[in-house]
Amino acid sequence: MLTLKGEIKISGTGLHSGERSSLRLRPCERAGIYFRGRDGLSSAAEAVVEEESRLTAFSLPNGLTVRTAEHLLAAIAGMGLDAIEIELDGTEVPIMDGSAFPFAEAIKECGTCETGKAAPRRSISYPVVVEENGGSRSLTAAPSEKLSVTYVIDYPGTPIGTQLVKYDVTPELFYNIISKARTFGLTYELDFLKKNGLAKGGTLGNALLFDEKGLVGGQELRFPLECVTHKVIDLLGDMTLVGGVPTGHYIAVAAGHSIHGRLMRRLRTLFRQNNN
Repeated sequence: MLTLKGEIKISGTGLHSGERSSLRLRPCERAGIYFRGRDGLSSAAEAVVEEESRLTAFSLPNGLTVRTAEHLLAAIAGMGLDAIEIELDGTEVPIMDGSAFPFAEAIKECGTCETGKAAPRRSISYPVVVEENGGSRSLTAAPSEKLSVTYVIDYPGTPIGTQLVKYDVTPELFYNIISKARTFGLTYELDFLKKNGLAKGGTLGNALLFDEKGLVGGQELRFPLECVTHKVIDLLGDMTLVGGVPTGHYIAVAAGHSIHGRLMRRLRTLFRQNNN
């Protein structure tokens, strides 16, 4: 199984809390993603996820609460790590530049190495589908020999519009393309976010912001399909909570964190039943 060669230290500001926090990522001798809390280590596979459509937030048996972890978790999965320990000083993972690239870059610079036995690989054996809004929003996990994601977003009447991507996810593709896609939002959403105590740390340096005409504040896209590609980051991060992203083809239509979470819980249940 693949783990880090050494320790990584990362600090920054939380997107929603606006508070400073820091991370330590360490090598681990057993397969899985583990968070260190006041009562020792807990696996991400034990996370109890909050019902929240704007971010991935969860609590762990060791007493730790973690918010906005999806970009970090996606980088861990996307870069192929099988074993890692995470220590978070604070409750929210730093947003950095709004993408998963700072985490992926830190992993690449630290280096990885093989340790212990090969990590078990879960895979999707038959299609699993979750839907919302009468089927207008859906997420399917289908059997595949490789990890693939097809994602469609639709923001009618906005400059984002309809976008579609399909990626066969490898560490190289994740590092060079997928990881660089930043989180995004629309100006008309700002009042909602503020009223709900969110996006206190949001700036034009860590999120793409669109009004009715296009990007505001002189921002520019890193590549044409950056918005929909960021949804791929969110999906990969959320699926790590199954206990590692199961190999399969994920097909998302107008999905988001809430429906990602529903599929994650379905897959957890199915794998648990199959192991009994």
